[in-house]
Amino acid sequence: MGAKQKIMSLMLAIAALAFLPGCWTYSLHSLYRDADPRLAYDPTLTGTWENRNSDCLVIAGDSKTRQYTLQLFDKGEIKCHCASHHSAGIRYAGNLLQLGTARFLDVIPGEDAAGMGAIPAHSIFKIVVEADSLFQVPLSDSWLCSAPEAEQYKLGECLDRSDFVLTASSDVLQDFVQNHAEDDGVFPTLDGDAAFHRAGRSGGTP
Repeated sequence: MGAKQKIMSLMLAIAALAFLPGCWTYSLHSLYRDADPRLAYDPTLTGTWENRNSDCLVIAGDSKTRQYTLQLFDKGEIKCHCASHHSAGIRYAGNLLQLGTARFLDVIPGEDAAGMGAIPAHSIFKIVVEADSLFQVPLSDSWLCSAPEAEQYKLGECLDRSDFVLTASSDVLQDFVQNHAEDDGVFPTLDGDAAFHRAGRSGGTP
């Protein structure tokens, strides 16, 4: 499939699922390159995390491959401490990158997620860990759709003035997120209610 066809397929998939809740920005290309020297691994990201919205995030990691597996559950459907690879839920593959002083997580649905409504595209988050709290900060669709700088970087296309599809290359994406890591317009500051807290630790939900 050619690049233009991939872009069109991705846009159609996002348009079809536009009614679903969420604020992820999707990318045709990954943030990392093959054998990228900026790929990193941090064991403190692994474990079970929960937030105040009844979401449970389970992260497993492999230090040898420097890759992560992420699963997001609704605590109303499954107990956080019982979540495992046998549980229902979309599984994502994740790769952590160190770009300057900031860290970013690139995630993409696993191959088994095709029939579960997952969009087959990459999503990029700025990662901040403070004690037992984990912040996954997404790119701002509203900024990408309105800022002239997004056009200057040729980052991608805006759909319906609200959803942005990143079509830029990995090199361009790396340059952009590294240069804008501390820009609150690009990566909005999240309050404590948006954080995930390590399950069973102070700050988590009861």
